[in-house]
Amino acid sequence: MRYTTCVSVAESNPERARHMLSEALSLSQYAELRLDFFKPSDVIPYAESVSGYMDRCICTVRPAREGGRFAGPEDSRVRLLEQVSAFRPYLLDVELSTLEENPQLRGLDGMMVSWHDFEASPTEPALRQRLQRMSGHSDWVKMVVTATRGEDAAAILGLYAVRNSTTLVAFAMGESGRFSRICAMHMGCPFMYVSLGLPVAPGQYSIHDIARITESGVV
Repeated sequence: MRYTTCVSVAESNPERARHMLSEALSLSQYAELRLDFFKPSDVIPYAESVSGYMDRCICTVRPAREGGRFAGPEDSRVRLLEQVSAFRPYLLDVELSTLEENPQLRGLDGMMVSWHDFEASPTEPALRQRLQRMSGHSDWVKMVVTATRGEDAAAILGLYAVRNSTTLVAFAMGESGRFSRICAMHMGCPFMYVSLGLPVAPGQYSIHDIARITESGVV
């Protein structure tokens, strides 16, 4: 199976980020632009400079409370999300908590609502309830947990059986959940987040790892 991938571009220097994006899209169908790595004043100029690639980009402006690096007030981050949306990226990743606190964002085009647990994994019934809650905001839902055992990864993968018409991106971080990133692709996940080199998130494969796995034919 050939996997559809999304390379995470997480770089604080705009010029280096442009080079990384070019490399990423030469190897991968999509790229995730971690715009929270930039200074807030660099976000829109960078988005303008790569606007020609936006139809292949997932844009993220992740706050610190959700594991991101955005260094600025929350109202500024919300305005940036609205401004970035105007570039019409493939997807605009907006956190569930952000949507619930800022109802004006709910009508943005191409929005994927996301939620991450960086410490643990809730029970499967709790995950199902959260999926239902998130599906009310968008047809695209991203749910990521942290696995300390195989059962944690199995619980998040179980959501693919109950997603109905939702386009679901769900997997587990950490070494115990690493296999879930590949399993998810066989269960309907539209793409896999990968890195160009060092992982951006715990347990993330690199684009070169995926190429070797695909060539080996082991999955």
